[in-house]
Amino acid sequence: MLKQRIITAIVLVVLSIWALFYSTPDVWKGCLLLVGFIAAWEWSGFADIKTPSLRLTYALGVTVAANYAVDTFTMQNIAMLTMVETLALVSVVSRYQMAKGESKGSSMSFTLLTGVLAIILFVVAMVKFRVDFGPIIVLISMLLIWAIDTGAYFSGRRFGKTKLAVHVSPGKTWEGVLGGGILAFVISLIVLNIVNVELKYSMILMSVVLTLIALFSVFGDLFESVMKRQVGLKDSGKILPGHGGVLDRIDSLLIAVPMLYLAWYYSVVLYDFRA
Repeated sequence: MLKQRIITAIVLVVLSIWALFYSTPDVWKGCLLLVGFIAAWEWSGFADIKTPSLRLTYALGVTVAANYAVDTFTMQNIAMLTMVETLALVSVVSRYQMAKGESKGSSMSFTLLTGVLAIILFVVAMVKFRVDFGPIIVLISMLLIWAIDTGAYFSGRRFGKTKLAVHVSPGKTWEGVLGGGILAFVISLIVLNIVNVELKYSMILMSVVLTLIALFSVFGDLFESVMKRQVGLKDSGKILPGHGGVLDRIDSLLIAVPMLYLAWYYSVVLYDFRA
């Protein structure tokens, strides 16, 4: 299992780096639409839809809508819908935790609509992110999310005592999240000192904003955990050997990517990603 997991991870990293740095804009968009299609297929499982034709219809619908949204969404659309998604995630996770895991669960329509919102926003933000800021800033932003996961894992194992949301994800602790946040903050400071970017605000404030977004990405992970628990799933899918489904890999990014894109967009005065 470990060998399989490592091989899959290496393949994913290589393909992701190639797509991010070397693909054309149209290929990059196509890759993200493919990811969105697979994610939507898996998300339909959260609504307990088992009929392949219905899952395919949902996945195709989300993909077509995402393709249209990439060309039509304004910054105001992205900002407004990101707030809606944020409220939905916080509401579902908080309700499930307060109900001590005995919540009746979300309705099928709510689950499917949340999937439409989350996946479309992710695709749109990722496409625009690369166009507006280039692959380096996109990669840096992803590193902050991975820093949260890495820091939380190691600090949680060493210092973790206080459960973050025991009924949603028993393994997560406040100490772990704090450790991940510290690592993300340090990395963001280092990165902002290296990249050639002029900000509207201080570097410290920008680092705090990026770190808070990285911390909030944990809600994406918790939200997917709630969705899976409600229908008795261990993984969102089986397409990635040793890792489960696509959603199991991008759950934290679904809410974090739109937020990170907005943070850079509204904070940067000048940035030449060709430098």
